Amino acid sequence: MPSLPLYDMNKKEIGKVDLVDSVFAGEVKTHLIHDAVRYQVAKWYQQRTALCRNRTEVSGTRKKTYRQKGTGQARHGDQKAPTFAGGGKAHGPHPRLVIRKLNKKVRKAALVSAISMHQQEDRLFIIDKLELEKMSAKQVAKCLDAFGLKTALLINTADSPKAENFNKSSRNVPKVKFLKPEGINVFDILKFKNVVLSKKAAESIAERLSHA
Repeated sequence: MPSLPLYDMNKKEIGKVDLVDSVFAGEVKTHLIHDAVRYQVAKWYQQRTALCRNRTEVSGTRKKTYRQKGTGQARHGDQKAPTFAGGGKAHGPHPRLVIRKLNKKVRKAALVSAISMHQQEDRLFIIDKLELEKMSAKQVAKCLDAFGLKTALLINTADSPKAENFNKSSRNVPKVKFLKPEGINVFDILKFKNVVLSKKAAESIAERLSHA
């Protein structure tokens, strides 16, 4: 069972916290992490609705712009071509269906692998309480500076007004992202070099993943 230092928001060590082996010290399976990231990206593509009209979809006449020969210009069929103002877009985005399935056990194993990898590389920090008396992005940035962090993924519960103050304040700090324990995912954990979580968030994650 891994035992990590428990800090306050000023990086003063106030004790130790024992973590669940099966969640924070599991086997790092990089192939499952890769599959989970591809699964998430595929889900995002599935939700995209951006659409550009091509030359067959824009409105306009199909009449030939000018005669084929003798003008000294390039040959053109109509003014719907992408080279003309108001013409169709060439190779623009279109909604597409990307289906990629990943069962629940694999998603759990990938998440455990990502968390365990951060813990093994000493890039996981546990703070007793992530709370503020009032909303202040400056105080959140000061907390990260105490740990020598410029960017981080913050994971905290929202079970009190003080915790909510911290959570809302973190949204105004650049290069920082806040997630609740139930919203953690492989992509965001890998995106940030360091993960900072409250003690309650660590307990919530352990309970969720050890019984999943």
